[in-house]
Amino acid sequence: MRKLNKKGLFFISVIMAGSMAAMSGCGASKEPVSAGESEAAVRTVTIAQEETVPESAAGSETESESPVETESEAETTTEAKAETESETKTGQEPETESKAENQPQSTFSEEAEPVPEAVPAAEGSVSAGDYAVTIGGLMLPLGDDMRNYVGVLGEPDAYGAAKSCTEAGDDKVYTYGGTTIYTYITNGADIISLIEITGGEYLPSGIHIGSTKEEVIAAYGSAYIEEGTEWLYETGSKTIGLQMTDNKVSFIELFGQ
Repeated sequence: MRKLNKKGLFFISVIMAGSMAAMSGCGASKEPVSAGESEAAVRTVTIAQEETVPESAAGSETESESPVETESEAETTTEAKAETESETKTGQEPETESKAENQPQSTFSEEAEPVPEAVPAAEGSVSAGDYAVTIGGLMLPLGDDMRNYVGVLGEPDAYGAAKSCTEAGDDKVYTYGGTTIYTYITNGADIISLIEITGGEYLPSGIHIGSTKEEVIAAYGSAYIEEGTEWLYETGSKTIGLQMTDNKVSFIELFGQ
């Protein structure tokens, strides 16, 4: 329903008062007011009301639309601000990534302690004491007199003798376990000229049947002469011969004087 403003009410009151006064005859013309004039007055009031009310309603509609427009403008401003902030962040990301890429990075390899280089195993060398065999804890050197050891070693496992071709006397062969010792007679002495090892006896260096290639090099070095599958270590007129099978010692011989 439309409401009347104060101005409209005032006009209605004045007109109604005039009409009543005319009808009662107080303070007005003595002539009676016709019904047509009364209707015209009422119509005038109605028109005045209609002209007054729309203005108020229009003002009310304007006031109601204003907050809506204000909220829409606020939303537009907020969206524009959000887009601006998003563009600003987007523009800053490449710079941040660029700084991260340019920043030096430490690696584990730089921090870790350097790994020492592998040191090659030390190589041994042949000495004069290596031309011997150890039997029962007793060392029998190449070129020594066998008569000095027979009494200590006792009866050999096997013994052989043959007349010497150079001097009066016999050349002999003694076998103790897996070691065979050959002697020749000279000036009445049995000189050890050849030692062959196929059993558990060992050389002063510790080399024995079954020693590996690496163990041989560690004991005698790599300065050997290779003849087929045999390694020869020579010192003067004496030689250590090692038969190698599958990189292991399978036979040992010492010869020379």
